[in-house]
Amino acid sequence: MFVLLRPSFFLPDILLKEGDRIEGLTCIHLPGHTPGSIGLMDEGSMCLFAGDIFRSDGKILEAGPAAFSLDLVSELESIRKLSGLDFDLLLTGYGAPLHVQGAECVREFASALPIHRQG
Repeated sequence: MFVLLRPSFFLPDILLKEGDRIEGLTCIHLPGHTPGSIGLMDEGSMCLFAGDIFRSDGKILEAGPAAFSLDLVSELESIRKLSGLDFDLLLTGYGAPLHVQGAECVREFASALPIHRQG
């Protein structure tokens, strides 16, 4: 049986932008998967909620499935942006958390990305 899903339009209660704080978490704009994708950083616990930009089995980090990204160039730029942050625990949108050296894993992953030149 095939079921067609049709997302409905809704108005969010809050529109978050880069640097906004909500419940002690800092918003990081991470376009790519969708134009409005975000991550949330908890500086106190050194934890990054990265959303759908990554998936992990707890040891290996991968980008989210390309078939579900609306803008791969923006996604790569967002990954590079995250590589400049300092955190320990990385919680991804898919899979298991990276408990140790999450930032280092992201930096290694970002360093292997293809170089994109504009224009």
